[in-house]
Amino acid sequence: MLPKWLPALLVLLHEAWSARRDAHIRFLKLQVEMLKERLPGNRVILDPIERRRLMKIGTEVDHKVQDTLGVVSIKTYRRWLREERGGRQAKKVGRPRLTRSLRELIVRLARENLGWGTRRIVGELRKLALRASRSTVRRVLVDEKILPDPDRRAPAGVQTPWRKFIAIHMNVMVACDFFCKTVWTPIGKHVAYMLTFIHLGSRKVFVSPSTLNPTDEWMRQQARNASIWAEEEGIDIRFLIHDHDTKFTEAFDEHFRREDGGPVLTPIAAPIANCYAESWIGHLKRECLNLLFCFSLRQLDHVVQTYANYHNRYRPHQGLGNRPPGTAECLPVEAEEIAPMAIRRQTWLGGLLSHYYHQAA
Repeated sequence: MLPKWLPALLVLLHEAWSARRDAHIRFLKLQVEMLKERLPGNRVILDPIERRRLMKIGTEVDHKVQDTLGVVSIKTYRRWLREERGGRQAKKVGRPRLTRSLRELIVRLARENLGWGTRRIVGELRKLALRASRSTVRRVLVDEKILPDPDRRAPAGVQTPWRKFIAIHMNVMVACDFFCKTVWTPIGKHVAYMLTFIHLGSRKVFVSPSTLNPTDEWMRQQARNASIWAEEEGIDIRFLIHDHDTKFTEAFDEHFRREDGGPVLTPIAAPIANCYAESWIGHLKRECLNLLFCFSLRQLDHVVQTYANYHNRYRPHQGLGNRPPGTAECLPVEAEEIAPMAIRRQTWLGGLLSHYYHQAA
């Protein structure tokens, strides 16, 4: 006859084994969850062979896998069961892989026909009884650094002829553009015009005095002033970018014309082509001009020249590694070494512009 304590011992051993088994299951599930979080889209896509292997093991537990299933949802698993019982064969998930020959043909069509976009290339492929979606063609062209849609803005990283031209000549190129500001006077409000010049390589800026009437003689004078500024800063203005504004007179362009360069007009209705000047004007308006009322040209000149000086000396620029123009990169300082009272603030225009610096020891 078995001792009375033996069944109790067997139960205790079974419970101890069950606890260890549950711990192992939780350990495995946690690893699956951690791996899924590192996958793009947080999805695990199984091929037909992996799917059959998973379901084969599921039959050993009568497909009661709610507590252990981690790679797919329980609804997906049950759909697989219905398909298997209905005799449906599992198919490979996802779009068919693009063949090398088709990829080369897409690149060839784009390079031999510079005016073709993704739609035109897709249509030509269908005419040849070849299938590729617009997104696939676009992805191939972007990977090859080819402009996918000539009539639209180029994606980041894709070099267009204009981008190449800008990148090659940044150190000898200056962009200019007009901006305006309403000035309130005792006899009414007037629109004042100012002309800005920005050197693409150093991001240094020169701004003309304001005027209510930008005449031909005024434009000539600003051309001379810009040349003097460029000479003082050591800037070679080989190319001058501006748009088709009629205020840019022939005499203005003639001043900058030279054998190896001269004025370069941007495409019509394409402000992105003059993005450096447009960006600077946008910063000026958002950080300064839009927050102030101006009651005279003299006040407007003071505000704009103050901002231009702040831009040239103190404002960090992302295109320069978050450094002000003409300054070297500062060595990093440990946060523990910084005393709060050792950081000083300098302001302009009533606190609209701020510059922070270390107090000298």
